[in-house]
Amino acid sequence: MAGQPKRRYLIDIRTQVPFMLKIGSVWAGGIILLCGLLYYLADEQLGRSFYSIHQRLRNTWQILLPAVLVSGGLSFLFTIGTTVFLALRESHRLGGPIFKFNKLFKELESGVLHTDFRFRNGDLLFDMGENYRAALQANRERILALRRATGDTEKAVKEMELVLLGHNLPAEELELFKDSLGKIALLHKEISRFDLGTES
Repeated sequence: MAGQPKRRYLIDIRTQVPFMLKIGSVWAGGIILLCGLLYYLADEQLGRSFYSIHQRLRNTWQILLPAVLVSGGLSFLFTIGTTVFLALRESHRLGGPIFKFNKLFKELESGVLHTDFRFRNGDLLFDMGENYRAALQANRERILALRRATGDTEKAVKEMELVLLGHNLPAEELELFKDSLGKIALLHKEISRFDLGTES
């Protein structure tokens, strides 16, 4: 059995690394917040317990538990909230182009070769959209040239038909010529079904 290709998770480093750095910075900020709050609240609790003569001395766990709960809860909420916000923002930058590409591929399936679509600056697939536009434009120009060539061929063959009708061609040859003319007309009709937008 042939070995399967190794799965690669880093495909587009320019896109993936900044996203991972953003998530990492959020988590690092959450850890720093946790450490800072824990230090501050634990210091407050220890200060109250050890330096207040009006308060009975408690064990270490009773002293630190409120500080751990409060600092852990606040840092957890901050980290999760920021991560969710960042995930929504980044998924929107990805989801918008995906929605656009689905629409463009449906249009391409129906023969639409317009190149007047737009992507937002900052979208994760902006470069891919521009590559798609370039490919679409190249094929649009090829089909446009083919449409003009078949149109010119059809026109020339029709003019030739008028010339040949003046000569007494055998019926079989005339029928063969008309069949060829019909096939050229059908080809031109099929090519004309592509929606190229404004022809330039």
